[in-house]
Amino acid sequence: MNYSKEEIEKKRLLALQRRKQAQLKNIPFNPNANTKNNVSFTNSNITANENISNTSKNVGQDLLRYVDNKAKFRNNSFKNNEKFNKKDGRFSPMSTKKFFGEKSCITGKCYMITDERFVLETSSYFPPFVETIKTIPSRLYDMKTKQWNFLLKDYETVMEKAINFKSDIQITGLPNKILQIFRKNDTSTNTENDLSDIDPQLVENLMPFQREGICYGISRGGRCMIADDMGLGKTIQALGIAHYFRKNWPLLIVVPASIRYQWAEAIYTFLPSIPAHYIHQFANTKDFIDDNKIVITTYDLLVRALDTFERKIFGFIILDESHALKNVKTARFKAAESITKGARHVVLLSGTPALSKPIELYSQINLIMPNFMGYQEYGIRYCAGERTSFGWDFNGSSNTQELQLLLKRTCIIRRLKNEILNQLPAKKRQVIILDSELIKTGTEQMKAMFTKLERNLNGVERHQALLVYYNQTSIAKERAVCDYISKLFACKQKCIIFAHHHNVMDAICKVAVSMDIKFIKIDGKTNAEHRKCQIDEFQNCDNCIAAILSITAANAGITLTAAKLVVFAELFWNPGILCQAENRVHRIGQDKDVTIQYLIAKRTADDYLWPLIQKKLNVLNDVGFDQDFSLKDIDVTVQPLSSKQNTLDSFNIFNSISQQKTDKEIIECSENATKNIMLESQSSTEEFKELFDLNEDFEFCDWDKIE
Repeated sequence: MNYSKEEIEKKRLLALQRRKQAQLKNIPFNPNANTKNNVSFTNSNITANENISNTSKNVGQDLLRYVDNKAKFRNNSFKNNEKFNKKDGRFSPMSTKKFFGEKSCITGKCYMITDERFVLETSSYFPPFVETIKTIPSRLYDMKTKQWNFLLKDYETVMEKAINFKSDIQITGLPNKILQIFRKNDTSTNTENDLSDIDPQLVENLMPFQREGICYGISRGGRCMIADDMGLGKTIQALGIAHYFRKNWPLLIVVPASIRYQWAEAIYTFLPSIPAHYIHQFANTKDFIDDNKIVITTYDLLVRALDTFERKIFGFIILDESHALKNVKTARFKAAESITKGARHVVLLSGTPALSKPIELYSQINLIMPNFMGYQEYGIRYCAGERTSFGWDFNGSSNTQELQLLLKRTCIIRRLKNEILNQLPAKKRQVIILDSELIKTGTEQMKAMFTKLERNLNGVERHQALLVYYNQTSIAKERAVCDYISKLFACKQKCIIFAHHHNVMDAICKVAVSMDIKFIKIDGKTNAEHRKCQIDEFQNCDNCIAAILSITAANAGITLTAAKLVVFAELFWNPGILCQAENRVHRIGQDKDVTIQYLIAKRTADDYLWPLIQKKLNVLNDVGFDQDFSLKDIDVTVQPLSSKQNTLDSFNIFNSISQQKTDKEIIECSENATKNIMLESQSSTEEFKELFDLNEDFEFCDWDKIE
């Protein structure tokens, strides 16, 4: 078909205007703007041609009027309507969601509550589904939790019925690994193993629960964790299991540097059948391993001399204080993982396997059972895993009841003192409120920190502020702590004093020197040999009155049962460390009642640290690693204080008593007098408990990495 020049020009101009129209769609409509003039001006630039015909000009003006109207009414175009479906280019007068109403999906999850039963927990009540699961014979309804639970053998039946309601309810079932573990007949926990093959000297010194622990380890093929409470003899149990499997030696014992010599002494004591030359203390990175049957080393040396240890295959490995391996990213864990791969038997020992959160258990369990569960799978199910912009966050806790059952069924045995040692003396806790007049809370630094923490800070800022406040508190409490300690020294009673900061420890040492008190001091700078000598001196010398110890350097691996009084001059953010430190005294060999005292200063970092400790303990107790540490257990007693200091229970009442009596008379106060003071000061005690029951969230802090 042939077109004239006028028709061709007309089509060209029409095409240009369509392109301009498409461009105008992307420009917001402005009713105050002169759209016609703007378009005409733009169009005049495009169509400026001296040779254009009159017909072309008329056509161009008509098109401009069309574009003007299009721009004017473009906002009413159905394609700009939110109901326009851009995917298929169709107009929908009403969406299906708005027509039928939005529907929220019910969620549910399954978890074990006993070795044989599991719970189906739903986010809301759904009558049709409830009527369906009522047909399952093993169903039980818990009135307290308002949840249904079933026998594990009916798990498939429950899930099949849930599939019929998949459009209404989404249920997360039990992982296959969990099903396999709980469905497996647990016949390996035979506690009647024959121990006649173990050294008689060790067997004769076993208590019934220790014998049970050895049998448990043997039934697990020498791959387990003994997580008994501190002071219940985990060392002798580990040596018993190791000696039972001695055909698979050499034996490697990895321990903290502070207790390496205690292990050698324990072997000499309980396994006299082992020749002394079998035992080798791996002392430094230049040392070598010959044909020694038993090698004792530290975690730090294991990392630094890993090549030396990897060249020798150890059939049996004991990892003492295994919570030192709680982080899978550390060099310690990677070194331990490397050497345990070739070992047939691996025994872990720790009174506090998880210091603050369930994720700390994974690395230790993984050493015993390498194919236990994936890190991410474990974190999502038991650590309330959440995906963030920085990766997965596994600092929470979830399904703790199931985790507790799982650990007991697979690899962990744990006993507490109050469960098995009725003959062990009681442990009593006391909180001492230091006199505010002796505490420097009025300094500019303390006021600034207090004011800053009262603000609504974000995680990192609050972390930094609380750490600085904690350091400043050590300076503020120094005078009040020394005043209280001087009264204890005057009584000439053996005692252990824990502190964290060097300035507090040094100040207490100065008080001891000024009062001519013989004492020992152990901190991070004390080497293993000197530490052993000092411990023996405190245990055997009656004239050695005080042991001034660092909370972090001397909280584990030592026995100080010569004392019956433990004083914490400072708090610490980790409840597991505090419990370990307490049990340096409250352990096998102690024949006296043990008193634990915590020196607290109001309007200091103590107000924030105590709630943090309680919160972490609640998580550990849910998992099953009870720490026997609670504000509710603290006794209200009268302590020999100066006239300016108050106990938790006494406050002003105690002032009047102390003015009339000497320190000796105060110590000899009868129990009746103490009870009267408790009744009169009940309201003050409750106020203090409310102060320390604050539920502040400090989970953003990785406190365990703070030096």
